[in-house]
Amino acid sequence: MVKKKMPPKPKVDRISKLPVHLIQLILTSLPIKEAGRTSVLSREWRHHWKSITHLVFDKDFDSPDYSDSDEEISADKLMSSIQKTLQVHDGPITECVVSNYRLTTTVEIDPLISHLIEKGVSRLSLLYCCRDDSQQYEDEIDPSLFRAVQVDRLKLQGCELVEPSWFTGFTRLTSLHLDIVGLPEDFFDSFLLNCPLLEDLRVFYFRGLNIVEVEAPPRLKVCILRADLGLVDISFSYAPLLSVVSIHAEECGDEPETDVVSLFASLPALQRFYISFECLELLAAGSVPDRLPVALHCLEVLDIRRCDDEDSSLELELVLCLIRSSPNLNKLTIKVGLVIDTLYIIPFALHTTVFTVQAFGFLWDLKLSEREPEAHPEDEDSFCQHLDEVEIRLSGFSQVELDLLRFVLANAPLLRRIVIQPKSRLRWEKCLKFLGEIKEYDCASKNVEIIYVNKSGVMFFSMRLANV
Repeated sequence: MVKKKMPPKPKVDRISKLPVHLIQLILTSLPIKEAGRTSVLSREWRHHWKSITHLVFDKDFDSPDYSDSDEEISADKLMSSIQKTLQVHDGPITECVVSNYRLTTTVEIDPLISHLIEKGVSRLSLLYCCRDDSQQYEDEIDPSLFRAVQVDRLKLQGCELVEPSWFTGFTRLTSLHLDIVGLPEDFFDSFLLNCPLLEDLRVFYFRGLNIVEVEAPPRLKVCILRADLGLVDISFSYAPLLSVVSIHAEECGDEPETDVVSLFASLPALQRFYISFECLELLAAGSVPDRLPVALHCLEVLDIRRCDDEDSSLELELVLCLIRSSPNLNKLTIKVGLVIDTLYIIPFALHTTVFTVQAFGFLWDLKLSEREPEAHPEDEDSFCQHLDEVEIRLSGFSQVELDLLRFVLANAPLLRRIVIQPKSRLRWEKCLKFLGEIKEYDCASKNVEIIYVNKSGVMFFSMRLANV
C-alpha cells in the first residue's frame, strides 16, 4: 500500500503577528537605520519604524561614506539625513538624542529644536561636539528651546544657555544635565527656582561663576557640581530632600568664604557627600568645629578625592569633624595621590551599596591628628561600628597600611569581609609574610573573610579570621 504524501505545513508568519507594543519595543532598541530596514520583513512592519517614539542620532546614524576630509560638507549631509528622517516620521516623539562629533555649532542643530517641540518631546539631549577645552561657549542655544515647557529631562553639552526675557521656567523639568555649558549669572538662583519639580541637577565644567549659591527647588534630591577654576564660595538654601551632593573644582579661589556650619545645616537629608580635596579648602576657610552643631544623622557615604598637598592640616581637621558628626557613616572613601578624572566616576558610584573604606595610608594619619577632640559621650571611633566591608588598595604593605588594617579589624564588630588589592605587582613571598601578620591581629567581628586579589582584580585566595 502506497502511503499518501502529506502536503507541507504552511509556514507560520510569527513576525507579522507580534503585538504592536512588542514591535515598538524591538524597533526602539535598534539604531534608526536598522529600524528602517525592518520594513522589508513583512507588510505589517512596513511603516512601524516611522512611528517609533525614541530617536537617537549618534555616530551609528552617521553614513560611512562621509569623508572626514571635509567636515562642513559631512555635517551638511548628516543634517540633511536627520531632517529627512524627521519628515517621514509619523506620530509623537517622547525622547530624542542628537549626539554626533560632526555637529560642532548650534546653528546645525537649532532647526531641529522647533520640530521636536511640536512633536511633544519630553526627554531631550542636545550634545554639541566641543572643539577643544578652551571653547568659550560662543554658540547660544536656540531660544525656541525655552518654549519646551513639556520637557521633563534635558541634557545639553557644548553651548551657551541664555534665557530670553519672556522665559518663565521649565515647569515639568525633573532632570537637568549640563556639560561644558555657559551659564547665566542667575542660573543657580532664579533659573533653578523656575524649575519647581527639579530632582536631579548635574552641572559639569562650568566657568565664570566664582560664587555658587544654589537656591534648591523643593524636590531637589541630587546635586552634582564640577567647576573649572576660581570657586570661592558655595552654599545651599534649605533643601529638605537633597540626599546626594558632589562638589569638585580643579582649583579654588584665593579667598574662600564658605561657612561649613551653615552649609550642612541646609542639608538635613544628606546621605552621600562627594567632594574633591581642593574644595575642602572652601569648607575649611572659616572656623572648623570639632563636631557640627547638628549631627549628620542621615549621612552614610563620605567620599573625598585628594591630590597631593603637604600643607593640609585644616582640611584634615574638617574631615575629622565630618566623621565625628556622622554617627551612621558606613562608607568612607579617601584617596590620596593623583587620581584620574572623577567626573565620570562619581555619577556611576552613586548607586553602590557596598560599605567600603579605600585608603592609601591616609586614614591612619587622621586618627593620629595632634588636635585633642572635645569631650563627647559618643565613641570617637563610632563610625567603624557600621562598617560591613572594607576595600583597601595597598601600595605595598607599608606599616601605615598595616596599622590601618589593625585599627579596622579591632573596631568594626559588624565587619564581614576585607578585600586587599595591591596597586602594583608584589612578590608572593612578601604577600604571604604580611598576610600571616594580619592573621594575628585582634578581631572585633565574629567572622571576617580576608580576600586577596591581584592588580587586575582576580582573586588569589581567601582566609577567615574569627573573634575568639
